[in-house]
This record gives sequence, C-alpha cells and structure tokens, in this order.
Amino acid sequence: MRRASLIVSVFAVMLFGFIAPGRTGPTAAQDATPMAESQGFVGSWQVIVSFAEGPPGRSLGTIDADGTIVASIPPVMPWPGAPGDVLFLSSAHGAWEATGADSAIVTFVALVADGQGNLFGTATFRASATLDPEGETFSGSNTVTIADEAGNTVATRQGTIQGTRIVAEAPEMAAATPAA
Repeated sequence: MRRASLIVSVFAVMLFGFIAPGRTGPTAAQDATPMAESQGFVGSWQVIVSFAEGPPGRSLGTIDADGTIVASIPPVMPWPGAPGDVLFLSSAHGAWEATGADSAIVTFVALVADGQGNLFGTATFRASATLDPEGETFSGSNTVTIADEAGNTVATRQGTIQGTRIVAEAPEMAAATPAA
C-alpha cells in the first residue's frame, strides 16, 4: 500500500514538473487592453437593435481582438408569426472582421426555443457597422435569420443597429451619512 502511494506521489510531482514550466506569471487587465484611441471595434458595447415591427431591443456585446464576439441578446424577442409571437433566445457567439479602417462585419448565432423551452433552431445575426471618428459609437444594418434544427430558413428580418461603447468608470463617492 505504501509503495502505491509513493508511486502516485512521484507521478504527481513529475506531472507538475512538466506542466509548471509552461505557466506564466499573473497579468493585469491593462497588460492586454489597448489604448482607447487605437482599439477600433474591440471592447464592450450596448447595442440598440430596431426592426420595422415591434419595439427596439437592447443587447450587450463584447468584441475581442482575436476575431470573436459574445453577445447577450434579449432572451425574449417579439417576433410576429412565431408561436405566441415571441422567440426565446440564448446568449450568442460568433466572429467579426474589419472591412476597413472604421467598418466591420459580424455574424453570431443564438439558440432559439419555444415557449415550453424546447429547442426550435437558431437565430443568426449578421451586421455591418461603421465606427464614428471618436470610436465611441457605431451604426449599421443587420439581418436576423431564424432557422429550424435542420437549417431551413423559416423567417428573416432586417433592421438597424446603434452601439455605444461601455467604458471603465470610477465609482462615484456617495455623500457621507452620519451614523444614527
């Protein structure tokens, strides 16, 4: 029994020895964060999506320098003609690429469920956007395609998008309240 625990201990030390040299030291967020004036579309955004039918929706998205995007879209989206006239959506994942110094295209996909939570298919969002000269807002157009699980398009909608960069801000100091 002692021999087995010794072998396991030696194996664990050897494994740690192989893994540990590849580790790097801790980093700070600022080490990987580019300066605001040079980041283009990279960063986090609040986005208003508008369609001809229904109220505008608010989404959040984070665009990374590696070409990926993660978006938190409204979990319930009014969609005339859908069961109950709404779609239930997951968060979305996708890709983006610059098409110019101040323009980009983006595609991301969310899962779509019916009112009982059964997977129906996917919602694919495609957009093109132009960044303002200050890099703090963007605007553009988008197309949303709803497909069933087999990939057949069942509905499409076109609209507009407007984004505002989310920036780091220091917390405001609350006025001191005397203890009672």
